[in-house]
Amino acid sequence: MPRARLGRVWFGDSEPVRLVGVINVSPESFFKGSVKRSVDDVIKAVESMTSSGADVVDVGGMSTAPYNKTFISVDEELNRVMPIVRALRREFPNLVISVDTFRARVAEETLRVGADVINDVTGLKGDVGMARVIADHNASVIVMAREKEPALGRDPVVRTVTALRESLEMALSGGVNEEHIVIDPGVGAWPPLSMDPLFTGGEPLSGEYVHGDHEYPWYIWDSIIITNVGRIRSELGRPVLVGVSRKSFLERLLRRKAPPEERLFASVTAEAIAVVMGADAIRTHNVNESRDAIRIAESLRLCINSEPARCGMELARLLRGG
Repeated sequence: MPRARLGRVWFGDSEPVRLVGVINVSPESFFKGSVKRSVDDVIKAVESMTSSGADVVDVGGMSTAPYNKTFISVDEELNRVMPIVRALRREFPNLVISVDTFRARVAEETLRVGADVINDVTGLKGDVGMARVIADHNASVIVMAREKEPALGRDPVVRTVTALRESLEMALSGGVNEEHIVIDPGVGAWPPLSMDPLFTGGEPLSGEYVHGDHEYPWYIWDSIIITNVGRIRSELGRPVLVGVSRKSFLERLLRRKAPPEERLFASVTAEAIAVVMGADAIRTHNVNESRDAIRIAESLRLCINSEPARCGMELARLLRGG
């Protein structure tokens, strides 16, 4: 039974699908509508998110999009996120605060002042000290699927499971409590670390990014991953968080020009499908809009391949909150 907790909030079997709200304080972020310019703006946004049902708020100080110039120093990242974490801990004592960073020093400092969770888009592979920092603070972690090198010719689900298994092994060998680990299959144009300009110092990626070979352009890769969330969950035995909000594959599937500001309905649709496929949590810029779609998807997935009597029993239990 996949179960884990981020901070004080449980994820997985017997729990409702959780909502993780995104707060960006990085002007470089690809969706400008998510960027907050001041502590007051962040507090107002978090008030709205929590009143709409967010279980966790994820704060990011540096965009990691591989197709933009987003690199900033560790000191600049800390200057952006530390005042936010302090303010959120003061204003929302019971809020579960996640910090989106792959840098151990940023994790160390933000956990020290009140963060509960580290969301690492490198799956602990970007900074060798990260697992130990998380373990030392008895914190929780979201590990995202990232390859160090592309595994050419293998199917995307196998590659994703392999990358996540490596991250789980790193977390456990570093002392992280297994009960504190949630996995993210990494929907989005995420290159292997050996190709990522944040680590190579090269120019941002451009053109038709493919995940190391020519079989799987990013929009096909992402479609395969979303529709195989249940398989990934089953193979690794961990709760799965999925983030599709406003991402570029949606524009390709829409078959029209659609900048991030025009991808709300597409985002909510893909989030609902991810839940039907087995996601335990959704990371989103759109907490209020996502909430209702996720609740419907969570309810209806109980009836997939289920006898009517079983469907009725499970739905009644869900609606009772039991």
